[in-house]
Amino acid sequence: MKYMGAPSQQIAKVIGITVLTAMLLAACSSNASSAKVTNSSKAEPSRTQAIASRKVLEPAWRLLDKEVAVSVNGGLAWTTKALPPGIQVEGTSVAVTEQGSILAMDSSGSNLEIFRASNANSPWTHESLPIRWPAGVALGPTYVSNLVNVEDNYGTDATSISVNEGGAQTGNVTALFVSDDGGRTFAQLDLPTNYGTYQAAMLSSSAGVITGGNSYQGVWFRSNRGKNWEPASIPGFAPSPYSTVGTPVAFGTQIYVPIALGVGANAKTTLYESTDGGASFKALTTQNHVGSLIVAANGPDIWLFNATHEIVESSNDGLSWTTVSSPTLAKEVASVELASPSKAVVTTINYGCTGFKTGCYYNTYQQATTNSGKTWTENALSPTFND
Repeated sequence: MKYMGAPSQQIAKVIGITVLTAMLLAACSSNASSAKVTNSSKAEPSRTQAIASRKVLEPAWRLLDKEVAVSVNGGLAWTTKALPPGIQVEGTSVAVTEQGSILAMDSSGSNLEIFRASNANSPWTHESLPIRWPAGVALGPTYVSNLVNVEDNYGTDATSISVNEGGAQTGNVTALFVSDDGGRTFAQLDLPTNYGTYQAAMLSSSAGVITGGNSYQGVWFRSNRGKNWEPASIPGFAPSPYSTVGTPVAFGTQIYVPIALGVGANAKTTLYESTDGGASFKALTTQNHVGSLIVAANGPDIWLFNATHEIVESSNDGLSWTTVSSPTLAKEVASVELASPSKAVVTTINYGCTGFKTGCYYNTYQQATTNSGKTWTENALSPTFND
């Protein structure tokens, strides 16, 4: 299953295990005497519609206004299903498994609300899970900010919950939920600290790598036997307000993390690789390749995007790089999936308005190659979303 969503979000590819993770965001105040709901305005996420498909003929989904559109053949045909009444979801809080079952998540602040349907024609079932928030945090409205659903030999799913900190300072609080049975059950996994926002690449229900944090972003790892997250050893990197850590991507025992240092035109991105579960990383390249912190990997083959939407490829684990013939990527790149050294699927988004707050549109496009980017075909992804 391939997740297509916000540009900074990416799939972790894992061998032999299914893990599901999710994140939530809300408003909070850290100086409250107890956890209570406040009247703080909702932390507004970017309006992101999602499309998922690891290969052309596998399940995909798109989030519409009040429906989710599901395809079991990579976008050739679509079935729409009404979202559960009252649920508030974003493109990053819906996922579809390879078997076609649908997950949608929301949060009431105190609980994670999970809705499941075995297919587009089946009724929704509902489960409410309590959330362990830090003591003394007053919560405002929360929402699931990152639900990733990848199955079989293809990755992780993560549910995390973030909260904006009220009072004189603003920030986020995050909770991480993990499933290793295709989303049938979830359990909350403690983080190094709840404050900040995180992205996860889980290798099992208890082992993986997370990136993120507050103003000073970092990288942490946890082993199967470990009870706590520990800082990863990354040469030449120290968390600072001038560093941006991308979403970790896993392929088998390899874990990749892109890190951008600097601001604006002076930013320089380095791709790091770990082969020991995230305990230590080595730099693969110091070239200024990555523009959107999006990475796709398949063994020693790695694809990155640069700032001009070109694809650069390494077939020798980052020792050298070449430019791949790109599809029409004038639109914003949402994600890329490298199914093999020669097969890839790229999803782009195009949005805007024809007038001042009128004629607004948000369209998703998917293009595939089977010959290492020499030629590309575009997959039909209707229906599109307009408002």
